[in-house]
Amino acid sequence: MSMSALCLLFLTLVFVFSGASKLLSLADFRTTIERLQLPAGRLRIVPVLICAAEIAAGAGLLFSWSRVAAQIAIFILLAGFGYAVYQARVVQNQEIRCSCFGSWSSEALGMNTVVKIACLGFLNALIWLLSEPVNFFLMPAQEAVLTLLSAGGVAAISLVAMYAYTLDSLQAKEETNP
Repeated sequence: MSMSALCLLFLTLVFVFSGASKLLSLADFRTTIERLQLPAGRLRIVPVLICAAEIAAGAGLLFSWSRVAAQIAIFILLAGFGYAVYQARVVQNQEIRCSCFGSWSSEALGMNTVVKIACLGFLNALIWLLSEPVNFFLMPAQEAVLTLLSAGGVAAISLVAMYAYTLDSLQAKEETNP
């Protein structure tokens, strides 16, 4: 199993899942965009375009002919998400609940979000700079299935860890502010 293929599939799963889950809970995501008070956020199509861009970028990683464009799109999306955190925490100095993974998650934009963005950006950069060419469609079936299951497992473990950390943070906050 290729580590490059595993990382590419992990990023694919994260971005496709994130975009699709936001699209399925579009009202929540639209509320987050509106709370950020960004000029583009006033256009009702912007949340849909962000979701579509995430799905397209994630899916674009699967094909060698679109991989570079997908990775550039991921860098742009991550920069935009980083700007949203900056806007919420520094400019507006308020706690904004984010549905980064649609109705599957609800967390305050903050340091957790910055760490996730940095990790995804770092992984994207490593793949860009260090990976060997990967063609998922020419892999032997057994290797492709193993890579897909492994990437799914890593993504699931990441989501569980993220939710556990968020739950611990919420419980600690409730204990300090009864």
